[in-house]
Amino acid sequence: MRSIDEIILKTQRLKDLLAQVPEEPTYDTWMDQIHELLDDREQLLSAHGPDLAAADQTVIRQLVDDSQQIARLIEAEHQRLGMTLGTTRQERKTVKSYVDPYEDVDSNFSGLFDQQT
Repeated sequence: MRSIDEIILKTQRLKDLLAQVPEEPTYDTWMDQIHELLDDREQLLSAHGPDLAAADQTVIRQLVDDSQQIARLIEAEHQRLGMTLGTTRQERKTVKSYVDPYEDVDSNFSGLFDQQT
């Protein structure tokens, strides 16, 4: 397999993975796969730079377009994670600010009258 073909395959696999963000249980595995593919692709690009210079210009343009699309997908995921983190911080702040009005009552029934939601 030519080095350019390996780069194209890694790029396509990366695009496919980024297009389908998984749910929480498998998110870490998905993220590890993304990092591994990015590292492998970067190594291939650095090792085979001269081969890329000799490659067909349409292949080079396609790789550049794919790289830009990958960057956009990564940025979109970064923004989604930032919003999720902001929401989590706000929820945590809200939970911490709850004051139990029955805290000083000496009774086992105080929790039944007012519950934190």
